[in-house]
Amino acid sequence: MAFGEIHIPFWEESGHICKTCRVTGARFWTRDENRTTCGDSTEDPYTFIGNPAIEGFPMRGKALKDAMREAFLDFFEKRGHMRVEPYPIIARWRDDIHLTIASIADFQPHVTSGQVPPPANPLTISQPCIRLTDVAAVGRSGRHLSTFEMMAHHAFNRPRDDDVVYWIDQCVRYCDEMLIDSFGISPEELTYVENPWSGGGNAGPALEVIIGGLELATLVFMNLEEDDDGDVEIKGLRYKEMDLQIIDTGYGLERFCWAAAGTSTIYEAIYPESVAWLKQLSDFDSVVSSLGMEVDVDTLLGELSRLAGILNIDVGTDVGALYDKLVERLSENGIELSVDELKRVTEPLSSIYAIPDHMHALCNMLGDGLVPSNAKAGYLARMLARRACRMKDDLGASVGLADLGAHHMDAHLDMSSFVQSREGILRILEIEEMRYYEMLRKGEAAVRTALKPIPKDSAEAPDETLFRLAEERGLSPDMVVSIAHGLGWESLSVRVGFAADMAARNAEMTKTAAKAKDRKSVIEVPIIPATSADYYSDTSATEFTAEVLHCASLSDDAVESLNLSSEVRGAPTHAVVLDRTLFYPEGGGQLGDQGTLTQNGSVANVVDTRVENDVILHLTDAPLSGGSASGTVDWGRRKQLMDHHTAVHIVGGSAREVLGPHIWQAGSNKGARYARLDITHHSRLSREVLDTIEDRANEIVEANPGIEKLVMDRADADATFGFDIYQGGPPKHSQIRIIKIGDYDTQACGGTHHDAAGEVGELRIIRSSQVQDGVERLQIVAGETAREHARRQERLLGETSEILGVQPDDLPRTVSRFFDEWKSQQKRIESLEAEIVRLRTDGGGDAAVEKAGVRYVVMESGGDAKQMMAMLGELTRDPSTPTLAVLGSREGGGTLIVASTEGSIAAEQHNAVEILNAIAGHIGGGGGGRPTIAQGGGSNPDGIPDALDAARSLLGI
Repeated sequence: MAFGEIHIPFWEESGHICKTCRVTGARFWTRDENRTTCGDSTEDPYTFIGNPAIEGFPMRGKALKDAMREAFLDFFEKRGHMRVEPYPIIARWRDDIHLTIASIADFQPHVTSGQVPPPANPLTISQPCIRLTDVAAVGRSGRHLSTFEMMAHHAFNRPRDDDVVYWIDQCVRYCDEMLIDSFGISPEELTYVENPWSGGGNAGPALEVIIGGLELATLVFMNLEEDDDGDVEIKGLRYKEMDLQIIDTGYGLERFCWAAAGTSTIYEAIYPESVAWLKQLSDFDSVVSSLGMEVDVDTLLGELSRLAGILNIDVGTDVGALYDKLVERLSENGIELSVDELKRVTEPLSSIYAIPDHMHALCNMLGDGLVPSNAKAGYLARMLARRACRMKDDLGASVGLADLGAHHMDAHLDMSSFVQSREGILRILEIEEMRYYEMLRKGEAAVRTALKPIPKDSAEAPDETLFRLAEERGLSPDMVVSIAHGLGWESLSVRVGFAADMAARNAEMTKTAAKAKDRKSVIEVPIIPATSADYYSDTSATEFTAEVLHCASLSDDAVESLNLSSEVRGAPTHAVVLDRTLFYPEGGGQLGDQGTLTQNGSVANVVDTRVENDVILHLTDAPLSGGSASGTVDWGRRKQLMDHHTAVHIVGGSAREVLGPHIWQAGSNKGARYARLDITHHSRLSREVLDTIEDRANEIVEANPGIEKLVMDRADADATFGFDIYQGGPPKHSQIRIIKIGDYDTQACGGTHHDAAGEVGELRIIRSSQVQDGVERLQIVAGETAREHARRQERLLGETSEILGVQPDDLPRTVSRFFDEWKSQQKRIESLEAEIVRLRTDGGGDAAVEKAGVRYVVMESGGDAKQMMAMLGELTRDPSTPTLAVLGSREGGGTLIVASTEGSIAAEQHNAVEILNAIAGHIGGGGGGRPTIAQGGGSNPDGIPDALDAARSLLGI
């Protein structure tokens, strides 16, 4: 659907003319009949700098943003739109994106797909957003931001049901009226540029609203949804028409503020306090004074921003060529500066401008309960934190990351919607800065290893190397380059646009992972009605009668793809579908029920239970035929699963209470043997902290609050409980099941739970381990497994005490003494072994033969591989004595190692891999390695003497 095919009455009524931009070729609408450019071209500079385009807003900073936001929301509220509170910055309700990137993201995909009604219709909102694809341009272009507020008005239409709120014509009328009447923008200055939009799985025709060379808003008329088989292609993706027609608008709050302030950059308009403070800390004025420039800095910056607008400085801009162009254009406008002088002004300024932007995004992320890490959204927070650390150090600002955070929160943020406290945010910032400097210290070895294959004169590092160092080591590209310069790669730099590509890669990985969750069914079943899940009616019921609807045999490949848990006893041969069942299928981290199905006196064991598209599959070890069958759920196992699942909720709630609101479930598993809960946390958990969490959890069990099990429409659940209920991930249905344990924990969850917390009996947190940086795994036992764990611990203590002949209370001291003595003896043994190695290899002994300037040592060793490697090190270390050594040992089935002195004639004349392959057959094995060292093993240790004789023969010694 193109704009040329749509009749918009407003254009004619308001005197707008459709034109084609002579620079870009884009179609646009304007009231100015003499206008020849669209307003967003290389011939349309910013005209509002020093000459504000929006009237009536003399304030700056947070006060300006607050006033501008209220004016926008009030306009639409007075025109029948309900004001909706902004959603969190972390997109907890979605699994395909980490961060809220636009106001429409609040409603994708559940509302835009028609599955769930919107919270209001029409509505208006001002949604904080974070987009990191432009992070490299932040601070440099004068206009780019990584964090911003998207003011919007939305309407959700169902034209096929004759339910239309308003569509394109009324949307444009609202926009035009607001900009002219409420914000005082000259009608002739406004242009509307046609440009199709796509994002977040949807697309549609769109209008970009331009004033003074600046895009203020985008009006999207969403009527398409992403579909691989769709018949419409936009930006390389295919789409099909939606049932809904959605008004999706985005008005940049910060850009409105800039147009109202008319400052040289957007940062001066929205972060004036931070910009002034950072200039003071970095002594920026002295830098400028030392240049002796005749032009005022604000005038220079204003000119740079105007040029940035028309030169389209972006993440892919060639920085070197850009500086040459800027100097040339400044000269044309009467400002004479060299590239070096310009850099001395703009380089520190780019950090001064970027730091407040990064801190705004970072504080919002931490305030929303995020924990920095090396994965997912946590990686994005860590990237911003480390960029801010590097920038402040480059400026020479003697403040910590927490100081930057405290200043930013005080000057620029309303923290009323934050779940994390101010103290909690500052603590995390302190930890992140500490880890940044620790990473700089430790990162040298990782960078040296990663760059080893790259010539020292390389200008750029391979993308994959930088990706790997960032994702596995937490080293940002800028940190890698900084470390590399000190290691000898002095010309190395990060290619232009890499930071944007990295953010895009992270987003694509998230999107791909979300699609993988909707993978094709493992077991194909015919179209069958959804199974009646009777286990929710009474979780204690174990016996039932049902009709067999389908029975399919399982191939070996199908069984393998099921990835059965270790608790499954035996392999299933068939998948049985009933019309109703009490068997709970694996889901929500809880393993499936087990039990039996009986038909005509024959019993089939249900070894596991799964679900595919609401059809529950009973995996059995025997087939069933059509007709009636009776089922029995293994109650002992079911109760233990309920103990563990209920306990996980209780422990999660107590962990949040003890550690703080940043505790979020990163994963869970509930089996009969034990349960585990992965939680986000910035530090390792000591036993003392675990005991505190455990004590609080048992207090909740003892208090015995009732457990409410509610079935709610998703929109009602969101409005009632917020998005914290999605600890286990976003739901896929319009109705969701809520588990509420008093005031301690509320989650959307489909598992089986007790009716009261006290039914768990008791619980223990056995241990904590680190899954990844920022995620701690708690292993939990509850109910009977907790009691069995206590009995097992008692037995171990008793047996150990008896062996050592001490009382249980004396065990720690006794074991510590024995361990210290063992370490001392071990060091002594290693010292003696080293002396033996030195004596055996000194000169090679009887096993050494000198030939043509090379020392050959072929000998059998009685040691293991570690000792053999030590001997080889002694033998081949000295470059003044070129040596080829062949060692064999009969341990472990037989081991052979061949090595030569690096960089010597021994290495030039002999290939260790070839020698090893020639002799390894005598021990019935093989191996591999490098030309200077190769190792192999076998299964015939008695063949070692023959292998060594073969080596001597091969070498002619």
